[in-house]
Amino acid sequence: YLLKNNNKIKIHSKDIKSGDVFVALKGKNLHGNKFISEALRLGSKYVITDKVPLRIYKVNKIFVIKNVFSFLNEIAVRKRKNYKGKIIGITGSIGKTSVKENLKYFISKKFKVFASIKSYNNYLGVIISLINLDLKSKYAIFELGTNNFNEIKKLTSMVKPSQVIITNIFPTHLENFLNTRNIAKEKSDILNDKYNPKVELAILPNNNSDEKFIIKKAKKQKISNIITFGRNIDSNIRISNIVFVGRSEYKINIIFKEKKIEFSINANQLHRIDNIIICLLIFIYNNISLKLFKSYSVKIPLIEGRGIKKIIFINNKKINFIDESYNASPHSMKTCVDYFCDLKINSNQKKYLIMGEMKELGEKSLKFHIDLLNYILRKKLENVIICGELMQIALEKTNNKSLKFMKSKKSIFEHIKKVMKDDDILLIKGSNSSMTYNLTHEFLLKGENLTL
Repeated sequence: YLLKNNNKIKIHSKDIKSGDVFVALKGKNLHGNKFISEALRLGSKYVITDKVPLRIYKVNKIFVIKNVFSFLNEIAVRKRKNYKGKIIGITGSIGKTSVKENLKYFISKKFKVFASIKSYNNYLGVIISLINLDLKSKYAIFELGTNNFNEIKKLTSMVKPSQVIITNIFPTHLENFLNTRNIAKEKSDILNDKYNPKVELAILPNNNSDEKFIIKKAKKQKISNIITFGRNIDSNIRISNIVFVGRSEYKINIIFKEKKIEFSINANQLHRIDNIIICLLIFIYNNISLKLFKSYSVKIPLIEGRGIKKIIFINNKKINFIDESYNASPHSMKTCVDYFCDLKINSNQKKYLIMGEMKELGEKSLKFHIDLLNYILRKKLENVIICGELMQIALEKTNNKSLKFMKSKKSIFEHIKKVMKDDDILLIKGSNSSMTYNLTHEFLLKGENLTL
């Protein structure tokens, strides 16, 4: 059933639709068996679990498997063998999900394309994505993530992407990796022929020494097509100039192999221009119409937690809310600050920025937070609120008196409620596990009736 169908496996009972297969897994606090009744009520065709349910259900509906992960892995491997389309694998420090969603958006305008959902990029996520793979799709796009050593090789061996993208190498998950060179080594396993013997294309960043290290490793693997992008002059594809043409639109001029390519993007995508260039390279390599690419480049949709804009109401005042809450790293936080600086506002508008902590940065965590606050200071920004213990300590060690530190969600909301006026802009950025992530979702869910 799972080999013949697509998008049937679900690990959250609330996502179940008629004909789906619910996998009841053991969580931190609860076992998935608690949600079997809900899954069946919503139309689950089968349930897979490693624990005999206390309640009696129809025998032909429930499959008790001793090792669920091994069982699912076996199905995933078989599904991958059956797939005849082109597989694109994406890894990197930041931007994986955005690149995946952008690629899906572009390619789907011409071909049937499958892409893993949300940020399903760990071992379980990749297994689920492979089982859900649509065998009729011409392209399949997978994220491969890691927060520790020896994970990329495992995921690569399963997905075996023929076209590989590494978005960038920046400080993330340093609690385990310790430094960015170790991150580069880990990410480069997606190119290693021991785990991925049929790589035909590698799209690689070229901005820093760790990314150059990966380029050297790719050349040692004798990959036939290596294309580099980035700010360095020796990159294969480079931005020659960017021109504002009005109405929130920018004209991007690219040079690739001595040829000039021009396309337009919305201003809200400018700080993610590398993601769009990666999509352009996939189009060029696969001989997909550049005319098609250009006709849709200005309409790229924003993604939940990664720049999506929504209207919320606080005290009957309409607020333009920008959600950048999905995650945070030193680079993405500074990029967000730049984006906030460049936001154009009317004379009657003000813009407010709330920034939470950056997590999993190891021993240099405080240093990264101090660097960020000093960066904000140099930008001479107004109306910036910071929160979280590390932000508080960092603030005490800087001379940035323009920032407001707030300890709780309640104090932040009360302040926002007091100072923001109709049509003002509010942008929130921080790590998943920080206060800002929860604050964002409460703003979006409850708006005016927010209770803290």
